Amino acid sequence: MPLSREFKELAVARAEKDPEFRKGLIIEAINMILDGEITAGRIMLRDYINASGAMDDICKQLNKQKPAICRMLGPSGNPTLESIVPAATSLAA
Repeated sequence: MPLSREFKELAVARAEKDPEFRKGLIIEAINMILDGEITAGRIMLRDYINASGAMDDICKQLNKQKPAICRMLGPSGNPTLESIVPAATSLAA
């Protein structure tokens, strides 16, 4: 069952104010992806990015527009290593 818009807004509002909640979101998103729940992990990762306010920085690092990032991390998205690695390597430096 899809989440209601009200619930999503509540989660985003909490994430914006609570760093521990954001930390939990990113950990859970990564764990989901590692456990093979790719779609759910991508969606949670997108929600984390939106809630943390990091979307603009990620768009700059990947040299992509926000709609492209949202599609990549959406339910039907297909992010490839090539589309993510350039940003990951520059963020690690």
